[in-house]
Amino acid sequence: MKNKKYATLLVIMISIMVISGCKKEEQTLYNRNIVVDGTVLPFYESSLTYNAEDEGQMRSKLSSMLNDTIANLPGTEEYIIVNHNGEDLTQEFLVEKSPSHQEMQDMIKKVKENGYLIVRKDHYRVTTIEKEMKALFAGERIAIRPEIMDKVMKDNKEAYENKDYESINLYLQKNDIKIYDTLNLQP
Repeated sequence: MKNKKYATLLVIMISIMVISGCKKEEQTLYNRNIVVDGTVLPFYESSLTYNAEDEGQMRSKLSSMLNDTIANLPGTEEYIIVNHNGEDLTQEFLVEKSPSHQEMQDMIKKVKENGYLIVRKDHYRVTTIEKEMKALFAGERIAIRPEIMDKVMKDNKEAYENKDYESINLYLQKNDIKIYDTLNLQP
């Protein structure tokens, strides 16, 4: 009887250890989904938690999106509102008439507080910082000035090997280097 209790306890403990060892990869700043539109790198940490654009840019994009919808006119840029998984949330913001100043402020606040992004309909994609850094060092990303890429790779080789993506991101920000996806180059 005593051996059965110990055996049962042992099986339970092993089961718990196996289950806990099968956890999903922990979400970090670098492997959780984000949306990119045009420029891929550098990433600004704030863009992972709320829209880092200033209110003027957001107001302009929202106005364009809403005016085209209200007037049923095609605009030069068609914008939509998405979350960091790329889900289109535009319907939540559509109105039948032009919004008042306060209604526009409320929309901007909702976008920022929920971490939504206003992106060009045909140019955004979902990725992670980790994927983009790996693509950069695999030669799948480019800078507008190609001569800079060799310097970026050389100066950040050690940081990349150490998976210090934050240092690479800061390097790109400090040197005002913009990196693009070679398939969707948007200068």
